[in-house]
Amino acid sequence: MLRTLERKYQILVLSVIVILVAILGSLTYAWIVLVNRTDSFIATAAKVDVNYDIDFDGTEVEPEFFTVISGYTMIKSGVIRINVTDQDADHFLTNLRIDILVDSTVDTYIRVSIVDALTLATIDFEGNRGEVSIVDQPIPYAFNRTWLVNDVFYEDLYDAEVALGGITSSDTVIREDAWFDNRLEDGYYYYPHLIERNTLSTTLTIPFIEEYDGFQFNPKSFGYSLQFAILVEGIQAGNDAPMNNWGYDTPPWGGSWV
Repeated sequence: MLRTLERKYQILVLSVIVILVAILGSLTYAWIVLVNRTDSFIATAAKVDVNYDIDFDGTEVEPEFFTVISGYTMIKSGVIRINVTDQDADHFLTNLRIDILVDSTVDTYIRVSIVDALTLATIDFEGNRGEVSIVDQPIPYAFNRTWLVNDVFYEDLYDAEVALGGITSSDTVIREDAWFDNRLEDGYYYYPHLIERNTLSTTLTIPFIEEYDGFQFNPKSFGYSLQFAILVEGIQAGNDAPMNNWGYDTPPWGGSWV
C-alpha cells in the first residue's frame, strides 16, 4: 500500500514538473518571438501644405494685432497696415512683395484671396483715435506677370525698356498675368497650373505680388492707410477635390482638372 502511494506521488510530481516546463517554454517563446518582435514598414502620408511670405522690398513683416476705438472698441488681428501716403516710407504700397510657398507632397492647386480696406484715421474731442473705411477704386496691386513687347518675351517691363531704349506708343505691349482673376465670381485669384509635387519635392516659391513695373499708384492724402490681409488655400489635385471643395466641375480659367 505504501509503495503504491509513493508511486502515485512520484507520478504526480513528475506530471507537475512537465506542466511547469511546458508553461515556462510557452512564456519564453512568447517573450522572445512575440513581445520582442519588431515589425517594420514604411507608410507615406500625403499632405497639402501652402503658406505665404510677405515683405516690403526685402524686409519681412508679420500680420499685426491692434485695437481701434471708433464708437466702439474693435480688435483686429492678422492684418498688415500699408503706407499709401509717403513714397519714401519702407512700408509704402509699391514696396509690397508676396510669395506663395508650396510644401505639398501631392499634386496641388492653389488660390488666394485678398481682404483689404482703405481707411482714414480719425480722432474725437476726447483724443480717442479711430478710423473710417473709405470706398475707393480697387488698389492696383502689381500681381506677378510677364510682358510681350513687339512679340518678344520679357520677365520685367524694365528689361524691355532697357533693350529698346525706351517704350513708345509705336511699340506693342501685352501684359500676361500669371494669376487668373476670378474675384467677380468667388473673390479669389487662381494659379492656373497644376503644381506637380512628390515626397522629394523642395519648397516651391510662386510670386504673387511683385515689383511695380508697368503700374502707377498715386499716393493718398495724409491720414489714409491700407489694411491688408491674405488668405491662401491649397487643395490636392486628385480625388475630385477641386470639384468637391471649390464647387467647380472645370477650372475657372478653362480646360479640365488634371
